Amino acid sequence: MGVGCCMKMDSRKQVVVQKTREEQERAFADFQLYYKTNKTFMHQKIKPIFKQICKTGKYDSEIINLNFVNFQKARAEFLLQLIPFLQNIKVLKLWKSGLGSEGMKSISHDLGELKNLEILSLEDNSLGPDGCMHLAGSLVKMKNLRELWLHINDIGMIGACCIADAIEGLKDLERLGMDENSMENKGALKVVTSIKDLKNLKMLGLGYNMLTEDACLNIVVLLGTLPLEKLILSGNNINEETHSRIISMLPRTLIIF
Repeated sequence: MGVGCCMKMDSRKQVVVQKTREEQERAFADFQLYYKTNKTFMHQKIKPIFKQICKTGKYDSEIINLNFVNFQKARAEFLLQLIPFLQNIKVLKLWKSGLGSEGMKSISHDLGELKNLEILSLEDNSLGPDGCMHLAGSLVKMKNLRELWLHINDIGMIGACCIADAIEGLKDLERLGMDENSMENKGALKVVTSIKDLKNLKMLGLGYNMLTEDACLNIVVLLGTLPLEKLILSGNNINEETHSRIISMLPRTLIIF
């Protein structure tokens, strides 16, 4: 009876494995059909990626550069189709790709599965607070992330708080760019409070975020124990006297006013 039970379990396992293989083959066939049907409408940067995956079932490069490729509205589906085949990439560049909050919403679940990602560039995508809420769910899973670039996304205070909650556990984070996002004092302070214990952080961009002198001084105090090489505070309301105070508080850091 014991032997019979074992055999039954093995048989059941084989069925499960077989089913998974069939699902993968079906998904790959669907991907190939999707490319064949939609390649006429695809940007020239996307086509080679689709073609390689259709031919080999994977994408070999560790870098994906899709800067300036339009993923507005329905075009975000192109990216959604690609992401499941990009599990080994380390760099994803999507600067000025028109994602918006809806595009981020559509890709956020799969984006979070890129567990090997080290650099994520999302500058100038009009994410807004809603887009940041969806992005935050992805960032929490990206434990290997070293660089996050979010300039010019109009995330505001609410979006800043969403990002702050997501990145506080990213122990390998070295560079964080959040310039030109209208975060104001409360949003920026929330971000800095969340990263003040990230011992690998070397660069932080907080330029043009409508920060007051008092907020900037508080930020510098919070960052005092980090090995920061560069801090960007340009475009905020800081006078010459405060400049000097901040420089004296972080003497080993290049500070850009």
